[in-house]
Amino acid sequence: MKKFDTIKKEFFEFLKYDKGYSVRTIENYERDIKKFEVYSREFSIDYKKLSKENIFDFHSDLSSSIGPRSFSRILSSLRTFYKYLFSQNIVNDLVLNSVQTYPSPKFKKSIPSFLSQEKIYEVLDKIDLSDKHELIKVRDKAIIMLFFTSGLRLEEMTSLVLGDIDLDNNSIKVLGKGGKERYSNFDKFTNELIIKYLAKIKKYPLLKSNINNNLFVDKDNKSLSRNNIQYIVMNNLKGLSLSSYGPHTLRHSFATHLLNKGVGISAIQSLLGHAKLSSTQIYTHVSLEKLQNTINKAHPRGKK
Repeated sequence: MKKFDTIKKEFFEFLKYDKGYSVRTIENYERDIKKFEVYSREFSIDYKKLSKENIFDFHSDLSSSIGPRSFSRILSSLRTFYKYLFSQNIVNDLVLNSVQTYPSPKFKKSIPSFLSQEKIYEVLDKIDLSDKHELIKVRDKAIIMLFFTSGLRLEEMTSLVLGDIDLDNNSIKVLGKGGKERYSNFDKFTNELIIKYLAKIKKYPLLKSNINNNLFVDKDNKSLSRNNIQYIVMNNLKGLSLSSYGPHTLRHSFATHLLNKGVGISAIQSLLGHAKLSSTQIYTHVSLEKLQNTINKAHPRGKK
């Protein structure tokens, strides 16, 4: 019989090679499964005979340190893990059913922050007025505008290489979650910023010799890491009246603007690379809230 550590390792390899999950996603699975492993060992629970009562106790044990949203994510990781265990004939269908049917805790989905086009230009003006090096100014503006006009995820932005960008058609090839390829677009202004930035680092016009180079680099021509890009966005958005300041805020803004312009929810789902329509439907709530605020301000009996 294989040891739990061996099964874990094989499961993570399955996520990497068979499912095509990113390093960061697999790290999240590792953290979640580790919590379950620690609990199981502490209370001598046989993971191959897991019951709903065991999951309830596990949930109760964690409830003082994590919220319902976090436990929902852990439960999702467990469901994927136990589907894998079932496929390997390590657990039976009764155990799988216990995990799959355990109810996810309820939590209120927050409506994401989003930026108006006017606010984005305020951010760009602030960058122009800063004492940063001219190259850094152009690069930071290009990063922010590419997030805002293409809806990319942070991981996707980090992995972009020069060969992914089609400057003639304002198009970008994206390798999304699960290794799924899609195409997104950006506007003319963002195109101009990217060209100006690439010209400053002497990579425009594009050559066959550099098409595999990362798109965004620092002043020493070293590729920007995930943390570098996140810091650039958060540092430049701070000071605005938002509930969050990261790259995801710009992705939310992209989707919200499309919806407000009448783009269909299915088209937005495709552009964002969402596997499920339910992930995209949060933006209908954003749009409805904006509409309600407009009515309240304009209507004689509305809330001022």
